[in-house]
Amino acid sequence: MDTRLAREARKLSFSQEQLMFIIGSILGDGYLDTTTRGYSLRIHHGISQKEYVDFKYSLISSFVNSKPKRSGNAYYFRTVSHPLLTKLRSNFYSDRKKVIPKIFLRDNFDPFALAIWIMDDGAADKNQLRINTHSFSLEENLWLIKFLQAKFGIKSTINVDRGKYRLRIAGSSMNLLKKLINPYMIPSMLYKLSP
Repeated sequence: MDTRLAREARKLSFSQEQLMFIIGSILGDGYLDTTTRGYSLRIHHGISQKEYVDFKYSLISSFVNSKPKRSGNAYYFRTVSHPLLTKLRSNFYSDRKKVIPKIFLRDNFDPFALAIWIMDDGAADKNQLRINTHSFSLEENLWLIKFLQAKFGIKSTINVDRGKYRLRIAGSSMNLLKKLINPYMIPSMLYKLSP
């Protein structure tokens, strides 16, 4: 349904913070849904992460028609369709598969985007951290290793899990990682970082 809010929201520009939130979400659990007017961002987590969904909603509520809803064990919302989301869809997807847009990420990724990505896909692993990048190819994961090193000085390696690839942040880089992202982590998601 094309509401007045949706029509007005399409005329607005996303702030830099909102753009970084969207990028971190697309790398993680968020996805861009087809609508009759382009694409919207769908945020969908388990009910146990309600506080996190509410936090995400607070960041982008001016682009959302209705508050987050519960459906069974899921808690979700989606934005209105927006021209920028259509552009991001062409960057982050090849057909229906998520891909790493290398040139775009070099220019559009900061510690806040990294924090969102880790709150979505990070998992504590003793004194290290795994980022569940299973949906990306080996080549894309290898590129992400170089990217995180060049952009932030964060060292990581490939971890193989059931034939799929994911990143493992080195224990030697955990203090640097925490320094970068702790200002953006919400309390209920701090368990994602090793103690």
